[in-house]
Amino acid sequence: MKLDVNRSELTIMGIRFENEKDFRGVWHALSANMFEGWEPSRSDVLRLKRRVEELRAESETALDA
Repeated sequence: MKLDVNRSELTIMGIRFENEKDFRGVWHALSANMFEGWEPSRSDVLRLKRRVEELRAESETALDA
């Protein structure tokens, strides 16, 4: 399986990311697991994107406290 990645648009399998850091983090996680034979779906990409966004928001809140 080849992962559909568009660096200039910051999309993975058509799912757009708001920033390069989140995009690269999810891309790396997907790629590393694909070496093990996993074939991600669009819903997997979306789930990882949402989790990365949640973690970023939590860390930003903790820094503001």
